[in-house]
Amino acid sequence: MAYDIVIKNGMVVDGSGGARYRGDVGVKDGKIATIGKISAPADDVIDAEGHVVSPGFVDGHTHMDAQVFWDSLGTCSCYHGVTSVVMGNCGFTLAPCREAEADMVFRNLERAEDIDRGAMLEGIKWQWETYPEYLDVIDKLPKGMNYAGYVGHSALRTYVMGERAFDEQATEDDLKAMVANVQDSVKAGAIGFSTSRSTAHLQPDNRPVASRIADFSEVAAIVNGMGDIGAGIFQLAMDRGTNEELCAHYDRIVNLSKESGRPITFGSLTRRSNPGAWKDLYDIV
Repeated sequence: MAYDIVIKNGMVVDGSGGARYRGDVGVKDGKIATIGKISAPADDVIDAEGHVVSPGFVDGHTHMDAQVFWDSLGTCSCYHGVTSVVMGNCGFTLAPCREAEADMVFRNLERAEDIDRGAMLEGIKWQWETYPEYLDVIDKLPKGMNYAGYVGHSALRTYVMGERAFDEQATEDDLKAMVANVQDSVKAGAIGFSTSRSTAHLQPDNRPVASRIADFSEVAAIVNGMGDIGAGIFQLAMDRGTNEELCAHYDRIVNLSKESGRPITFGSLTRRSNPGAWKDLYDIV
């Protein structure tokens, strides 16, 4: 067999959990065809001596929703072997949002995720309102990595409720609109719905981001809405607290996962002042 690409002399770490080994990787028609010792010809031969050859890494928690517009490579994630990223975590997305109300989503991103407002204003050409329309725009951009995205709760709240999203609980009509919006977004390609309950997530004026205003019943209704269509992952940024408080919170999200049938993903955070705190967290889980 003649190959399109052969990567030779690398140290192969194949993701199986087995020991690394020296080998060649042959690529044909965009897919790995052979791993082993390859002597057949290739259109392109890459000498990987002194390097690790491995599958690309998936970074499941990023905030590249704005950066993707001005950084086609996806730096610096791509420098570390990341080939796929998930953006839109913690409820912070640029859609759904009307261009005239872009300030509402900028407020959620600029302090909590340290994304400069000036960079967003200069680097983003607004061409969407809904999350499916945002996905269409992203799809057309030049990209050096693969992207997936959640539809974010804070953006969703401000899209449906306007300024009320920062101060009030959702009405029944508000909630119906949010559930329908997330269902439409997931059907269009969003991998799920994200939110934040973390007290660390604030706007520039020190007020909580929009998702933190919502009662947990609102979150549950949206996640159950994904359950109704049998698709979507729920991602949340957790609040900190005592072990007793965390236990109660974990019980709540475990029950929501069972009730909705949707998988839930969250990050575990450890403060420098208490580097062993992760052990307590995983005992609770």
